[in-house]
Amino acid sequence: MPIALKDTAPPHPHLPIPLGQLSVWQHSTRDHPLLNAGRDEDLPSEADVIIIGSGMCGAVTAHSLLESPNRPNSIVVLEAREICSGASGRNAGHCRPDESRGFTAFSKLHGVEEAKHILKSEREVFNRVNTFVEKTGIECEWTPRDTYDVSLSSDFRDYASKALKDLRDNGGTPEVEEVGQEQTVKETRVGSAHGSVKWWAGTLNPAKLTLGIHQSNVSQGGYKLYAYAPVHGVVQSDDGVSWDVMTPRGVVRAKKVIHATNAYCDALLPELEGLVVPTRAQAVKFSPAPAGPEKFPRIEGSYSLRYQPHYFYSICCRPDNSIVLGLSRSWDGMTPEAVESSKNTVDDSAPFLEATQNGAKELTKLFPEGGWSADPEGIKNGTAEGFEYSWSGIIGMSPDSIPFIGAVPNKPGQYIGAGFNGHGMARIFLCAPALARYVLTGEWDEAMPKSMRITEERLARLRTGLDKGSLSKDGGYPSKMDI
Repeated sequence: MPIALKDTAPPHPHLPIPLGQLSVWQHSTRDHPLLNAGRDEDLPSEADVIIIGSGMCGAVTAHSLLESPNRPNSIVVLEAREICSGASGRNAGHCRPDESRGFTAFSKLHGVEEAKHILKSEREVFNRVNTFVEKTGIECEWTPRDTYDVSLSSDFRDYASKALKDLRDNGGTPEVEEVGQEQTVKETRVGSAHGSVKWWAGTLNPAKLTLGIHQSNVSQGGYKLYAYAPVHGVVQSDDGVSWDVMTPRGVVRAKKVIHATNAYCDALLPELEGLVVPTRAQAVKFSPAPAGPEKFPRIEGSYSLRYQPHYFYSICCRPDNSIVLGLSRSWDGMTPEAVESSKNTVDDSAPFLEATQNGAKELTKLFPEGGWSADPEGIKNGTAEGFEYSWSGIIGMSPDSIPFIGAVPNKPGQYIGAGFNGHGMARIFLCAPALARYVLTGEWDEAMPKSMRITEERLARLRTGLDKGSLSKDGGYPSKMDI
């Protein structure tokens, strides 16, 4: 991704700012040898392929290019901050395919058949990640496990149940189990649950996986990472076929440039302004339950705890029994300041206190036996029992709730994989290899939903939808169930 250098004004407001509060995953990778790769080296003058952004999308795209029979001889990755410093290293630790819940919204946005394809593709991503981790042996806390969409309101229970029924009625075959209220309470220990949908997913340390992929890429040769090499522009070279990638450290030329910049993409591609909106999300690390394992045993599954489609929290219990709580971006009683704090911003330097306090309140309400404290003052000063720290990350939201993949219209040789809507871990292992294939051959992978392809027609359709108010910059249709 691009970045604003310290003590200098960025040339675009959506260039990321210097790194602030670290995530739990970044704390675990402080000694990784690639973290600051290339920081003190001169940039090369040219490469076959330049990838802007060193997150999961950039890493997997590069891996797919390097594994191809007609692989490029040289790939240069330019990263604004340390390697894997964006959302791939700052998320809530889930690889969680949407098996059925999104069918209602995707059907309205993309049609029934495409909605089925989108959901099926996410199951394929989970299988690919599982196979990849098993094959490579990358240590990243990869834990396949049951996951639950836990309904915390009767409205959401009915919404989820209808989405599942409609999907099946239209020929979908989701690998899920609908669980009644009593059994949900028994399996999840969420006493206020109205029911749930259960399926197979995974949790992981995304920073370790991403850095592990980069290590594999380096071992194949012809692959160089440059941390703290922020890209401030991509301009046509004087030869008319190449692109000059501009950084404060120099210019690198390539005939093929891949934007793996997710939420930051409109800083370099103005045609995506307003179509990929940088949005702040947050997560919190809590200690293992202060009450102890006898009173509060390990949470074996992963959870999405949902009041409404866009009012939810996530639970990832790590191997050491610490908890990563993904925070909702909307909740009852949310102040106007909190609402605005997450929208159209690239400020991931520090978490928003009100969101952290709300998350702690929810955790202690849903799991009172755990012994965690939600004392607002204790959360503020870091003394609340079981609370360790929180952080934020920037996700890229698109009006049709899916990413942009493929060739940038009217810019031959430029490509993009961005706008993952906070769902990149369940999409990238399909989108990135498909992008690499397209870069090398110009062929679209039929395993990919066609709706994810970036075209002039799609961009125009989305702008029309935004202008008419039928689409939301926050992602998808404005929902009647939103707060």
